[in-house]
Amino acid sequence: MDPLEVARQRAAALHKALVDGGASPNDPYAFVLREAERRDIEVRSYPPGDQMLEGGRALLDPEARSIRHEQTGDRFLDAFFVAHEIGHDEFGGRVDLSATSEMDLARSADPAATGADRVVDYSQKARQEVQMDLFAREFLLPRPVARQWHVEHGMSAAKIAEKLGAPYDMVAVQLFDALLLPDVQLEQVKPASPKPLNVKQSDAASHDGPALLLRAGPGTGKTQTLIGRLSSLKDKSIDPASILVLTFSNKAAEEMTNRAMQVWPDAAGSLWIGTFHAFGLDLIRRFHDRLDLPQDPRLLDAAEAISLLENEFARLDLKHFRDLWDPTDKLRDILSAISRAKDEVADADLYAALAQTMRDTATNDDDRIRAEKCLEIATIYQTYEILKAQHGAVDFGDLVARPASLLENDSSVRNQLRTRYKHILVDEYQDVNRASVRLLTALKPSGEGLWVVGDSKQSIYRFRGASSYNMSRFGNEDFPGGVVKDLLTNYRSRQEICDAFAGFASQEMIAAEPGFSVDAHRGASGLKPLLVTVGTKDDELEEIAARIKALEAAGVPYKDQAVLCKANDRLSEVAGGLEGRGVPVLFLGPLFDRPEVKIALSLLSLLVDPRAMGLAATSRLPEFSIPLNDIAECASVLATASGLAPLEWKTRLAESSVLSRSGKVGFDGLVEALRDLSPETTPWRAFASIYLDHSRLAAKAHHDIAAGNPLPAIALWQFQNFLRSARYERRGFPITDLLNHIRRLVVLADERELRDLPAAAQSLNAVRLLTIHKSKGLEFKALHLPSLTKGSLPQHAGQMRGLPPPDGMIESAPHRGEDALKSGHDEEQECLFFVALSRAEDRLILYAPSLQKGGRRQNRSPFIDRIADLLVSEKPLSGNGADTSPERRVEVSFDSPLTISPAQLALFEKCPRRFFYTHVLRLGGRRTETPYMKMHASVQSAIDALLRGDDDDFERHWAERGPADDPNAAAYKAAAERLLGYLKRLRDGDEPLPLEELSFDIGDAKIVVRPHDRVRARDGRIILRRIWTGRQTSGAMEDLDATAFQLAGGTSANIQFVFLTDEIAEPVHLTGTKLNNRRDRIETVVAAIQVGSFPAAPSRSCPRCPHFFICSDPPAGRLLKKNLF
Repeated sequence: MDPLEVARQRAAALHKALVDGGASPNDPYAFVLREAERRDIEVRSYPPGDQMLEGGRALLDPEARSIRHEQTGDRFLDAFFVAHEIGHDEFGGRVDLSATSEMDLARSADPAATGADRVVDYSQKARQEVQMDLFAREFLLPRPVARQWHVEHGMSAAKIAEKLGAPYDMVAVQLFDALLLPDVQLEQVKPASPKPLNVKQSDAASHDGPALLLRAGPGTGKTQTLIGRLSSLKDKSIDPASILVLTFSNKAAEEMTNRAMQVWPDAAGSLWIGTFHAFGLDLIRRFHDRLDLPQDPRLLDAAEAISLLENEFARLDLKHFRDLWDPTDKLRDILSAISRAKDEVADADLYAALAQTMRDTATNDDDRIRAEKCLEIATIYQTYEILKAQHGAVDFGDLVARPASLLENDSSVRNQLRTRYKHILVDEYQDVNRASVRLLTALKPSGEGLWVVGDSKQSIYRFRGASSYNMSRFGNEDFPGGVVKDLLTNYRSRQEICDAFAGFASQEMIAAEPGFSVDAHRGASGLKPLLVTVGTKDDELEEIAARIKALEAAGVPYKDQAVLCKANDRLSEVAGGLEGRGVPVLFLGPLFDRPEVKIALSLLSLLVDPRAMGLAATSRLPEFSIPLNDIAECASVLATASGLAPLEWKTRLAESSVLSRSGKVGFDGLVEALRDLSPETTPWRAFASIYLDHSRLAAKAHHDIAAGNPLPAIALWQFQNFLRSARYERRGFPITDLLNHIRRLVVLADERELRDLPAAAQSLNAVRLLTIHKSKGLEFKALHLPSLTKGSLPQHAGQMRGLPPPDGMIESAPHRGEDALKSGHDEEQECLFFVALSRAEDRLILYAPSLQKGGRRQNRSPFIDRIADLLVSEKPLSGNGADTSPERRVEVSFDSPLTISPAQLALFEKCPRRFFYTHVLRLGGRRTETPYMKMHASVQSAIDALLRGDDDDFERHWAERGPADDPNAAAYKAAAERLLGYLKRLRDGDEPLPLEELSFDIGDAKIVVRPHDRVRARDGRIILRRIWTGRQTSGAMEDLDATAFQLAGGTSANIQFVFLTDEIAEPVHLTGTKLNNRRDRIETVVAAIQVGSFPAAPSRSCPRCPHFFICSDPPAGRLLKKNLF
């Protein structure tokens, strides 16, 4: 059971007991004195800095039965100090009870693991202080009390804070916990005592002498054996301060710490347990002067690293990675390549040297291009390292690579650490990269005192450099003379399941050791794993739901079943499919895609967006309901107003006559919810005020939990938790900066940790949905593995995104960089399947769709073929699973004829929902302009003037629209002039002609084509041009935009699409069947527009859309539109 929840529930019980005894919680300080008196503890206060406080702010002296605390002048804070120390008295513990220096009244019980925060690891003492802060908060304001005051008595967070004299933030955090998280029922179980080790486990735990690698397959008790190793060291009277325990996640480190404290409580505070990255950060801070870093260097996450680099990107003389539109994608891939280099301890100079060798030895164009790309990455790598040094910063890759290099090159540091750490224990050794191994080698060159446990068949983190290669080198090149031992008894799975994953390992699995076998301690069940072949993926969803329900009826609760997928996208589809079929799931999915979170973001955006685009989302709430036609009218009013300031929309719309009677009610409710807030309000405070003070939105979410729909409330809790901890660059209004930060997080897929559910949600009886990566270390009574098709698992190596490293950089793989990536990828795919199979305890069901969406046949995964004789095939329990739910359409009427432009057709083809917001509702709105966007705006302004025949003085356009004040303005201006220069060269010798509008009919709609440029070329041809300042996208020459130009101009027309960033002017030439098919597609699009069909088309480009935060089903109501333009 979560020790934090245990502490909180104990505090709430003590609070209730005091209240039942007549104490009043309305005077918090008197309340805690009453509890101290009950415990026979004397409480004394002292001025700040008094020697009796021993350098802290509060202190429990258990021998003298006294609490000493600082006189703060705030009775609630004094009460919190005393309650914190009462928590120490209640729970005792062996950690040194020194003076408490820092307390956090609004501490989260489940810190958001985003950005750099995911590296932070608490010591045992720090964990206890967290526990005591939560105990104190719960003692003074229990969640049930806070919930009752808010839900039943209608008290806002501000009113509760006033009643108690408590800080607003503390009350709001406690209310969010009380309202948005499900209650946790503590199980009445005795503390588990460590299980006795079997013979092989005991032999490994007590090992002495050379380095030991313990190969521990799935379910063989590796963690139990590692804890046994600590017990063995304790029995040998080893100083715990000389022991270092390293693992790979904070969750694993916390679990390891809790289990270690059960067997060795006296080691608390001296035994070091944590992740490799946390240990590396600790070393960087300890020896910062040797690394030319500040004492506490800033730790950059991916978003911050890109922000650091993007301003310099325009200056670099690049060919293959040049991007003058939005370099985020390229920088993400380049930074991943740099991080991968650090996994191998390859610094920028080595990277450049390897790339130069490739260039010098290249014998063909392909090899030269590969070398040139690596050289450009090396240039960016060197620039990045200089920028980090200037900012006193490090990134994730530095946390292991730099300490490894330091130890290898600084004998003083190396000897100091070797002297301190006599015993090093490593969990999940198959996940170490070469930087980790070199760190270990520097600490333990002979291997004596090194004890590691792992399983090469579960090496699934290739993207961060993990490789079974490190397992194979153990005892040979690494730690010569090291010993290898095996654990072969599986305590998790039935024999039939063990046979399945062991059988797969025996079928030429690359990472498997020869002769691998496993015995199931629980024996056979008589039930082999099942293989169910279904039709389409929709049929698969129907079948998974049927199987889950059947198992639940047979006595396997939903919470003991899990569905594992390789990819997050399929997992989201499964979640939606199961929920729609009445199966409860424990799955948030992408946090910022959830409708309740989009509404919350839209509410926040209304504080800073003069065009109030968020109205289209907030109007979906009954409290703020505004009919769809009103929304369109509001958008029109605000679009025609110039120079609007944030929040001025409230006055403009209130004074207008566009709101209907029902719309006015919703509008007034919305304005009330935003009362007292300003553009300068911080995001979390604004969210708390809206949801806890000026509306009943949080209370409503709590009622949804009681009604059996907990996920929306949990998502809102996760969102507010993120708001409290998010770090982002401050350039303008806090909410504007937050929205920009979220867009970048989603672009970089750096928000995935926010999909992890808080601890309180784990008690819900719902099916667990996880990626295979996230399932590592977990186990489930019944396991469902869907979508096992060829090309899905294993995924083809050609689908990898990564940039190949320089040849020879990865010592564990083929010399050629591309081959090294492919080799690692293929091995990882096998390991993923092995891990997935081995999570099951009793029942394992594999699903293989046999039909693609269009009805074409598709083959099952070749991995199934390897274990086919160990599976039993069963016919589906369910029938056809096609989605029969009606499409949500917008009631819209247009004047006739409906006129549409080619650009509008192209936008509809990309995303009908974006088309709806942009051209039907005409919401306007755009992202905050980056310097790149401003640079393109200045170019577009100059182009418009050039094509009109006006003054083409670029300086004026640059001053008005460009990033003229940016520190890198010269580089951006040079890029802009290059874009404009290409267009001028292209038109050189052309005779400008008057523009003519072209059109053609599709049914009762008219497609109107307006070329940007019309010229007579030197050879006499009339050329019609469509001009983009950006780069050419895939399919641009055959999309509906190009089709419309071709149809309007005729097959003999000379049409050019011009892309200035790529310096491409390409003729459009669509004929025959292709042109006819594309015309049919235009007819389909026109028909969809006319009937109001505007579904979303999710893609990787969504976070770049102006409507990203409002994108969901439109508000209800009928919409009357004159036309689209």
